[in-house]
Amino acid sequence: MKKAIAILLASTMALSLSACGGSGKQAASTPTTGGAEAEAETPKAEVSDEEADDYQITIKFSNVFQPAEWNYKASEYLAEIVKERTEGHIVLEYYGQNQLDCYGESVEQAHNGAIWMGLEEPSYFADYIGDFNVLVGPMLYTSNKEYNAVMETDIVKDLNDRLAKEFNIHVLDTHYSFGFRSVCTNKVVEKPADLNGLILRSTESPLFIQTITALGATPSPMSFTECISAMSSGVVNGFEGSISTLKDTGAYEYTKNVANTNHFIATRWLFMAEDVYQSIPKKWRDILDECCVEAGIWEQEHAEEDEADMITFLEQQGVKWNDVDIDAFTEACTPVYDWIVEEYKADPELHGKLVEFLTDYRSKNK
Repeated sequence: MKKAIAILLASTMALSLSACGGSGKQAASTPTTGGAEAEAETPKAEVSDEEADDYQITIKFSNVFQPAEWNYKASEYLAEIVKERTEGHIVLEYYGQNQLDCYGESVEQAHNGAIWMGLEEPSYFADYIGDFNVLVGPMLYTSNKEYNAVMETDIVKDLNDRLAKEFNIHVLDTHYSFGFRSVCTNKVVEKPADLNGLILRSTESPLFIQTITALGATPSPMSFTECISAMSSGVVNGFEGSISTLKDTGAYEYTKNVANTNHFIATRWLFMAEDVYQSIPKKWRDILDECCVEAGIWEQEHAEEDEADMITFLEQQGVKWNDVDIDAFTEACTPVYDWIVEEYKADPELHGKLVEFLTDYRSKNK
């Protein structure tokens, strides 16, 4: 249903979306020039300063995050500085907490040309180019610096260019990271076999489902808004997620042990439709670019600085941490990369290239 609506929205740019589970979801707003509705043809971005000063666009901005989470805070911060620095010529109308389309449906909004901005797990881009699953695959990164270094490579630049040209999805920034994802349960988990028989909440991303299965647990895909009740009722035995998610959602009331698997970097990528992005006059588009990067770095740095305080708080709530056999978990995840190549037709050499790059990076940055 939503898929059909998204396609219709892309052509009309003004219809309301149907509700997801009864929540009144709306369509993205239509860009205007001089207060009039935009014509069917995409406006040209290369315009005079006078024409740029008459331009205005309101972009619906959606993600799933809760007010206490860093992605929510960064989204609000982004909306604030974009409006201020573009003098109101670009307005991001932010909806968190899964009020509008999220996850793969959010990416699809951009793909279909909606006036829309999303902040989602980049594995959802693998539905368009399979290599994106490799970029954020399991047991790959150990720090934000490593991750940022990979994001700056030509490999990522070329993939993002393809995503824009072939699928109309423009990646605005990749810095919206908030730690690493680990296994959160009430059991001490030191090796993959310890997860046998446990049911863990997962996102709907096939990459996450496949990874949880490889780690030894049974995945139960659901939105995190459903996860708390699922844990309290015993439907799931925990989840895989970040320290900030454990703290800021109150999940620590139900799970008291964190196994330091650090199997995924907890990151989200900011994106919008390429044609809509290109329709924005360069005067305002350049400012938008700067704001998107600034807000991403702002989140990444603040989340990293906040981690020690979060751990202290969680320890006071009875949460404990334990180290794991990293080599065993890394080996357990090897079949995930084979699956990505087979299922998504990803470059079979890409994982090896990333490992080689990271090995070299670590040797030079000890």
